Amino acid sequence: MIIALDAAPLVTRRIGGVEQHARNLVAQWAAQPAEHRFVLLLPGGWLRQPDYDPAFLESLPMSFKPRLYGAAWRTWPATLLRRFGGILLPVRAWRHFDVFHSFSGALPRRIVAPMVHTIHDVSCELDPFVRDTPEGWRTRRIYRRAIRRARYTLTVSQQTRADIVSLYRLPRRQVRVVYNGINPVFTPAPDPVLREQLRQRYGLRRRYLLLVGSDIPRRNYRQVWAGLRQAWAAQLSLQAVFAGRNVWPETALYRQAAAEGCLDRVIFVPSPSDRELAQLYRDALLTCCGSSFEGFGLSVLEAMACGCCVACSDLSSLRALAGDAVCYFAHDDPGAISEAIQDLAVDPEYRRQLRWLGLRRAARYNWTNSARRLLLILQHAAGVRVAHGGRGAEEGDSTQSCSPPAR
Repeated sequence: MIIALDAAPLVTRRIGGVEQHARNLVAQWAAQPAEHRFVLLLPGGWLRQPDYDPAFLESLPMSFKPRLYGAAWRTWPATLLRRFGGILLPVRAWRHFDVFHSFSGALPRRIVAPMVHTIHDVSCELDPFVRDTPEGWRTRRIYRRAIRRARYTLTVSQQTRADIVSLYRLPRRQVRVVYNGINPVFTPAPDPVLREQLRQRYGLRRRYLLLVGSDIPRRNYRQVWAGLRQAWAAQLSLQAVFAGRNVWPETALYRQAAAEGCLDRVIFVPSPSDRELAQLYRDALLTCCGSSFEGFGLSVLEAMACGCCVACSDLSSLRALAGDAVCYFAHDDPGAISEAIQDLAVDPEYRRQLRWLGLRRAARYNWTNSARRLLLILQHAAGVRVAHGGRGAEEGDSTQSCSPPAR
């Protein structure tokens, strides 16, 4: 089977949730014996983007040699020519692929093969802070058009699946779940050298509260900050560490902390690497995720995998992800946030129980199973088209299973 993939998330320096999702899945396919042929497609103009970076493709093993095709260029970087045998592919030849998969919600218009795409969340429809923005409007338009062309729409959580079925009135069988996995770097095993480097670089104490994510509306840092101030007023001695991709001094959160004279209690960590973030989780007394909207909740999963106990918003997507392994609070109630933080901070037995439950829960999510599940769905999508020619099997029910694999 020839599987065409949207290569845009694989060749950019800007790494977000979609890019991590795509790269982890491709890395899993590259690590397995080759069963199918992979072809990478780029939309017009990508090679001229300032963020274009083929480093991930060049890191793949020699046994995995997808071809990178484009429809708008006459010259190619020498590394790609040598490494992947990249050639120009006319649009009319795209029909020879058995299936096309986009790691994001967008789909091209000219591909006639069955198409499958992944919608990571529907914040453009349900998050009031995103819905009324120009970006929210554009994303809604992309999703609504792409869903009509997709053979399957994939999601990363049961909650997002239910949202898509309800919002776009799709049959449930057309919307499948492929859960995110967890990067192997997120484990409880400490790195003493890195720990000391982080402590010296940022002035970290031994007890701190870790909050992961940029200062964007859905992170709900305004309410979390109010809850944290209440905890400090109750004599809780706990340093707060915010880790995200922001230039922190330019954020509203940083300005508020400065205005209230709290910068001595707060550490801002800009753009930590996965290794650094994993060590921050391991050394934290607890992690707090106060989001008002989450499609999956990767930071909660990462914290659990590192053995860090978690207090988080009582959202359906987070309950489905974490079960009884975290402490929940109402995200719009600073008092409830403060109470959850204090309960975990002062009760070591409670933290020990959540740590044990979290490690067990996180072990159910891995990229190997996610890559296998996605490949099966792509085979079924291609099989519907191939079956008309007498070569494939009709779609079965095996891809209907949406629960994460048992331990």
